[in-house]
Amino acid sequence: MSNQEQHGPAVIEADSFSDNDSTYTGSLGEASYTTSITSSAFNYQMVADITHTMRENTFWYVLAPLPSLPICLIPPSPTMNKNKIAWTCEHPESEVIGNDLSPIQPAWIPPNCRFEVDDFEQPWSYSQPFDYIHGRELEGSIRDHDRLFRQALENLKPGGWFEIASIEVNSYSDDDTHLKAQGMLDGVKGLHEASKKFGKAMDTVHTWADRIEKAGFVNVHEDIYKLPQSPWPKNPKLKELGKYHQVNMFEAVGPYTYALFSRVLGWQREEIEVLTAAMRNDLRDLSKHLYTKVHIIIAQKPE
Repeated sequence: MSNQEQHGPAVIEADSFSDNDSTYTGSLGEASYTTSITSSAFNYQMVADITHTMRENTFWYVLAPLPSLPICLIPPSPTMNKNKIAWTCEHPESEVIGNDLSPIQPAWIPPNCRFEVDDFEQPWSYSQPFDYIHGRELEGSIRDHDRLFRQALENLKPGGWFEIASIEVNSYSDDDTHLKAQGMLDGVKGLHEASKKFGKAMDTVHTWADRIEKAGFVNVHEDIYKLPQSPWPKNPKLKELGKYHQVNMFEAVGPYTYALFSRVLGWQREEIEVLTAAMRNDLRDLSKHLYTKVHIIIAQKPE
């Protein structure tokens, strides 16, 4: 059986705000949610999609114990291109291959990093196995999970590591205030329905650890973190994470909903705009103590 570990407080304590308070300086106002957050808020590095500001000085990009000279494959992810480059700059002894569906890479990349335009769900045809394979934010991008995990196993060196991380497409609370967030509830329900009809479900991350183990991996370990969806927590670190993820959610609501709701569920644009406005209003309302969960799974190919 895979080993699972829950991190953070069992119950996140909320800060003191008035009901429906969106005027708190750390929350996003109505006029401009991307400009109301200071530039310093974007000065961060990602640790398995949990953010830390530059003053932390030390950054961790992976949790798996890697060899000193890794050859790495990193499949596509909206968040990963800068981290691929940062990793190769800090580890010039490594060789990193980034895989993307489209040529969206920056003009300059380090000499030990290269990008390939390919579909990671098709058969892999690499000439040599990897020390490490990393996937991030692939929830809703995978049609056949078992095939993907088998291909990852087949393309690792004996003793090599596979790491995959994703945020749940969901909203929770410890005090049932998420039940008042009808916009978020309706949006999540629709995303799950549409993504299943499309064939790439957005509610699978909780099954990945078991699937990875069944594929033949050993030393499977899953870390689960609560990630606030707005800056409502009292804890300063969680509040800051909530601030970042609130921006992330505001920017993701449209891209996540428009194609699936219109092409799969048959919604009109006006209906989608009403829903996304309701979802953003729920994210602004700090009396609704919304969070989601981050799953990070590491696993090793047998020696």
